[in-house]
Amino acid sequence: MSPKKQKVDKARLAAAKVIQAVTFENAFSNESAAFHLSSLGSDARDKSFASALIYGTLSYLPLIDCYVAQASSRPLEALDPSVLTALRMGVWQLYFSYHVPPRAAVDESVKLVRFLSGERATGFVNAIMRKLTRRKPELPADERQALELGLTQELFAMLTRWYGKEHAIAIGQNSLQSPAYVSIRMNRMKADEFNRWADSEETEALCLRKLAWPDCAYGLEPGGTDVTQLQAYRDGLFSLQSQSAMLVGALSGVEPDDRVLDLCAAPGGKLSHVAELKGNIRGIVACDQSEDRLLSLIEMMERLGFGAVDRYCIDATVHRDEFDDSFDLVLCDVPCTGLGLLQKRPEIRSRVTSETVERLLPIQRAILTNGSKAVVAGGLLMYSTCTINPEENEEQVRAFLDSNEGEAFELIHLDIDRIGAYSDNCPTSEQKTPESPLQARLPGTLLLLPHMCHSDGFFIALMRRTR
Repeated sequence: MSPKKQKVDKARLAAAKVIQAVTFENAFSNESAAFHLSSLGSDARDKSFASALIYGTLSYLPLIDCYVAQASSRPLEALDPSVLTALRMGVWQLYFSYHVPPRAAVDESVKLVRFLSGERATGFVNAIMRKLTRRKPELPADERQALELGLTQELFAMLTRWYGKEHAIAIGQNSLQSPAYVSIRMNRMKADEFNRWADSEETEALCLRKLAWPDCAYGLEPGGTDVTQLQAYRDGLFSLQSQSAMLVGALSGVEPDDRVLDLCAAPGGKLSHVAELKGNIRGIVACDQSEDRLLSLIEMMERLGFGAVDRYCIDATVHRDEFDDSFDLVLCDVPCTGLGLLQKRPEIRSRVTSETVERLLPIQRAILTNGSKAVVAGGLLMYSTCTINPEENEEQVRAFLDSNEGEAFELIHLDIDRIGAYSDNCPTSEQKTPESPLQARLPGTLLLLPHMCHSDGFFIALMRRTR
């Protein structure tokens, strides 16, 4: 068979499309993987390998790039995207996969780049891969620790500055581990149906179990099963959501007659939970700057058994007079660096810089300020992020409380004992109710570090308007 007719491995090709979209087109790994892995059909083995290749390569990207850079005579930025993608995937297979022999890592990388870029690129990729097969490059001594954790030097320095070296290392190590289970949120509006499903043979095969916190949380081990294709999911018996994100609803104190505004609502996980706790969608208003994402929110609400909520496609950083003094609960789940999601969204480790943070801070500040104006006297304002950066968390809340708008608000102490109870059925690692680490800068707020809570890193502050 001629080289040009050699068949490229379909799992590697799907993985390459995802990695290239993420690294060169700023796509999100979870969304891109869901789209491209669907091309593999029902082949669980191919999907599993492609997923490992995607998340492994992206998780170790700073380290992999260091290896490639030392082996290449050309700077990485000068390489064709398809060539660099094939090399990145090849290095992961060579150094981090337990199932791919070195020869296969080289040969499959050459086949892949031939398919993506043509024959002219194969010699270069073959030479680099063979060079890396013969000898693994030494890492720069001053960067070794960060790189072996899959972190950029800048990000490792940030984590060390915020939480100390021991926690920084633990956060990095945690980000490289696969989650022990997938967390789901029971739809309390369909609790009886959920409980009947929970006693079925299907959930036994999925190892469904109750988690310790919060009280709506369950864990399952899907293996190669696409959970969103389960009939129970389609019927709205549960939603996919991290335990940490469930705390927004669990700690919101929402009441059935409350008017609720979510300024950053899409894709809808937190607002749908609030609707379940509220028991209805009366008085709920959802805002987002993406119409497509708002449509996804509506689809989620309908799947869970609700109708369409009132929605506005708006920029939440722009004040709207009609919202002023109108809501009992306002949610500000603001755009953030996402540093609590390194395990699920590994591309974040290569994207976050000090410049990224500086761009986000004024956006977060504006959304929080606008949200505060929408709260009625006696109402609640909740600020949340999926990052562990204190500049975006405690420092933002403290600055707000010290501002003119924040003078009318008081911080409510969040009681973590309210979010769940211990269960004899939970494994030891899940027994602990999450704790805020000693480094929490603002007592009363809730800070979850991923290596301590075994879920996403998260921050929540709840404030009441006193006048």
